Amino acid sequence: MDDLARDEVLTAVDRLIEDVLSHAAMTQPPVSAIELAKRLGLQVRFEERAGRRGRDPLSSGLAVDRKPEASEEARHWAAARAIGQHYKKDLMSRLDATDDAPRIAGESLGNLFAYHLLVPASWLADDIKAIGYDLQALKERYRTASHEVIAWRFLDLSEPCIVTIVDNDTVSRRRSNGVRVTRQLSPPERQCQRYVNHYSRPRTVQAQGWTVQGWPVHRTDWKLEILRSTVEEDEWQAEG
Repeated sequence: MDDLARDEVLTAVDRLIEDVLSHAAMTQPPVSAIELAKRLGLQVRFEERAGRRGRDPLSSGLAVDRKPEASEEARHWAAARAIGQHYKKDLMSRLDATDDAPRIAGESLGNLFAYHLLVPASWLADDIKAIGYDLQALKERYRTASHEVIAWRFLDLSEPCIVTIVDNDTVSRRRSNGVRVTRQLSPPERQCQRYVNHYSRPRTVQAQGWTVQGWPVHRTDWKLEILRSTVEEDEWQAEG
C-alpha cells in the first residue's frame, strides 16, 4: 500500500461506494449502513466499549449480536466497517494490491471505507457548496455519521484546512490536508475552543490570518469540541 498514492486509494474507495449505493438505490443522505448490511446478509456485532472519560467511542466490532446500549452512530459505524470487510477483496483488486492489512495516512482501509460510506464524496461536495462547512447542518443530513466522522471528511476535500478534536480540553486528534501541523493550537484556535467549551455554542473566530470554526459535541459526562481551521498563505508557511 505504500506504493499507492492517497488520491489513487480514495478514488478507488469512492468509486466502489458509488457502485454499492447505486445498486442499493440509495441516492441521498443519510446512508443506513445497518440496512445495507442486512441487504448483503451480513451479521454485525455492535459493541459498547468503555471510552475515555465515559465517552462512547465508535465501535469496530464485526460479528454477531446487537447490544442495546450501543449508540446509533456506533451501530452504523460497525455496519459500515462490516460492509467494507465484505468488499475488501473487490477493493484490493481495484487497487491491484496484495497487502492483507493496508493503511493510508495511519488509517486502516476498513475505517477509510466506513468514513466514505457514511459520508460519500460526491454528496459531501455538493452539500458543502449548498451549506458550507456548517458541521451542525451537515450532521442533520448525515444523521448516521458522528460529528467526528463528518469533520474528518473535510480533509478529503480540496480546500486546505486543519481539523482538530479536543476531548475534555485535551487535543486528541489533529490533522491537516496541507502543511504538517503540531498538536499545539494557535491562539485563535484556543480562543475559539474555549468559547465553545464554556458556552456550548458554535463560534467562528477570525484573527491573525486564521479563520476558525468551532462546534460543541457536549454530553453530561464529557465535552468534545471540533475545530476546522483555515489560515492565510503566509501563516501556512509559518506553520510549516
